[in-house]
Formats: sequence, structure tokens, C-alpha cells
Amino acid sequence: MAISTNSIIHYTDSFNTLTSILKEGFKITYCSEKLKLGSSGSSEAAHPIISFCDIPLSDSKQHFDAYGKYGIGLSKQWAMKNGVNPVLYIDKNSLFASSLYELIKERRKKNSNLTAKQKAEILQIKAYAKNYSGLLKRKSVKNPNYKFYDEREWRLVPKKEKMNNASFSINLRDFINDKAIYNSKIADCRFGFEVKDISYIILKSTTEIPDMVNFLRTNYSDRCTAREFDVLLSKICSTEQIVADY
Repeated sequence: MAISTNSIIHYTDSFNTLTSILKEGFKITYCSEKLKLGSSGSSEAAHPIISFCDIPLSDSKQHFDAYGKYGIGLSKQWAMKNGVNPVLYIDKNSLFASSLYELIKERRKKNSNLTAKQKAEILQIKAYAKNYSGLLKRKSVKNPNYKFYDEREWRLVPKKEKMNNASFSINLRDFINDKAIYNSKIADCRFGFEVKDISYIILKSTTEIPDMVNFLRTNYSDRCTAREFDVLLSKICSTEQIVADY
């Protein structure tokens, strides 16, 4: 059995959000991240991120509970074309964690010798980093020793010039106080895809399949050939089916 899929899958928690993605592409939003590095080092900030994973559907039940029972899968060719990359998982006590924290500290210095480009690249690296394990508190899941490594996360982290030159890194406290304002600045920044890039359309329930078929007829029938449309319909499934059959 494969330990990863040939697709990356983005999960969400509503039918409406899924159809919005299918119609308009992926919207960039800021994601808050608390990164622990060493015994006392940390970085708490929000970065623009679109998250995916490549967990096989047969192993995805825990992921459904935490991140939603709707999803869209895209080919890894699309992922590579758009610069999507697996997350860099870091044990907080590792030598690598210490090295990354030294870079972050140097970047924070007022008299740093780093160039503006080097400082920006450090932030870009940090935006792909996540602790190997830690507290997960999301929806019905609350686990103080959750192994994030098991999520097999991939991230699309856009360059600043692709997000209306809005802030790339926001102090976590500032972001929490003004989430809506910060996200409104990048609300029209989208990443699209073609019909051929779609590998899965995942719904919560099989009873929603007719609604999805009607949505696709309205919004996709003029974007592809009749044969391509038939193939697209064959890619619809539900978490209900996945949990029951795998």
C-alpha cells in the first residue's frame, strides 16, 4: 500500500467553500503558526498559506475530523508547477531547530548584516516549517501530543509580489486582533487550476453528489469537452464512502 498519494488534497468544512474553490480557485489566507525552537526559542506569526496533504484516503479519517469532510485533490504536477512543497517538520530540540532559530534571531537584530532579500528568504523558509509534534486544538480534536508529522502537509506559500504586496509575516498578537483586516488585503489573490488537474472532489455525504453534479454542469460544462466532463464526474466521492469502504 502506498504511503502517499499521487495527489495533494485540500480539506475544508463546507460544501459552499468547496464550490467556491471549484469556481474561483484557492483563496490565500493567513495562517497562524506557533513554532517552538529549542528550550526557550519560539516564533509566533501568521503567514499566507494554502495547505494540502498527501495522506492516502484509506488513512484519512483522523484528518477528516480535524480539517473537514470536504476536499479537492489536485495532481502533483499542478503542485510542482505552482511551487507547492512538503512541510519541513522540526523537532523542537534538534540541532536544525537551533540553526533555524539563530537565523531568525539574526534577522530580528536592528544592526543585522543580512540584506533585505536574505531576511525575506528566512521568512519564506520559516513559513514552510512546523513542529514535529505539539498541541492540536481544532474542531472536535484536542490533543496535547499530536504528531503533526502524520499529516504529511504540503504548503503553497506565495511570494510577496503575488499577494498585492501585503505583509508576508504578521506578529501573531496583531493578527489575532485584526484577522479580517489582514485577510481582506489578500482576498482577491487566487491560485487557479484546470479540469485536468482535478483528481478528487470529496463530499461529506453521498446524498450531496447530485448537488455537486448540478453545480459542475452549470460551472464546468463549458470549460471542458463532454468526455472530460464525464471523467470529472467520476472523480466525485464522499468521506462517508471512504470511511465505510476502506
